[in-house]
Amino acid sequence: MRAMDLARHVRFALPALGLVLLCTGCERPNWRKPPEPVGEHVAMPASDTSKLSESQYLMRKATVGSRAERLEALDVIERAGNKDEMLPFLLKRLEKEDDRFLRIKVMHVLASLQDVRAVDPLRDIARWDNTRVGMEAVKCLYELGDDNFVPKLIRIMRNRDEFRELSGLAWRSLKSIYQVDLPANSRVWNNYYRSHRLTPYQSMRWYEALLPPKPPVVEGTHQVVPHPRGAPQLPQEETRVRRRLLTFYEFWKPDEP
Repeated sequence: MRAMDLARHVRFALPALGLVLLCTGCERPNWRKPPEPVGEHVAMPASDTSKLSESQYLMRKATVGSRAERLEALDVIERAGNKDEMLPFLLKRLEKEDDRFLRIKVMHVLASLQDVRAVDPLRDIARWDNTRVGMEAVKCLYELGDDNFVPKLIRIMRNRDEFRELSGLAWRSLKSIYQVDLPANSRVWNNYYRSHRLTPYQSMRWYEALLPPKPPVVEGTHQVVPHPRGAPQLPQEETRVRRRLLTFYEFWKPDEP
């Protein structure tokens, strides 16, 4: 019996032993991505910065300068409006910047450029960040024509016990977005939000409530179509009002009699 048990254990251990021997000579894969090459505006020594162009000098100041210098450089970039050259740089700074105040400033600069390519990074921040940075991302998305994350501000305003420091700030953000003075009541703001959507007649499929479409753009460009504030938007053609509140009844409808 003991010999039979030993043979059984050896039979089951042979495949594992073969796998170990096979992987022993394999080289360990490199899971880390290679670092991105440093730009010329960063690698150049300070004594040679006079050779940089104006845009490269601003990018250098916004990357390696002090906090005040980075803020000043972002202000100049916002006023210049050089979208084609500065948009990739700003998206990279939004990903790598660790100062919350400067991240908020970068988001506002992206909102001022009115480019639809900034919507996805801002949506990631607005979806997962429950701090002041996430709230500012919601405001910047509204400037870009995307109001799908405004209910997050209403939820923060309502949950005063969970967000004690941010509840009042969310209320002021809502008043700043819509330019109206409404009380800090979630029912009032939910009704106002549903009646003042930016694109209330945009056609949507049922699954796009979880993945909303991007804001409309000018044909042939990445420029977001400007949206007026104030009164509810009226349809320009015969369309159906989209529904965003999904219920269990939408997926499980009883058989009709």
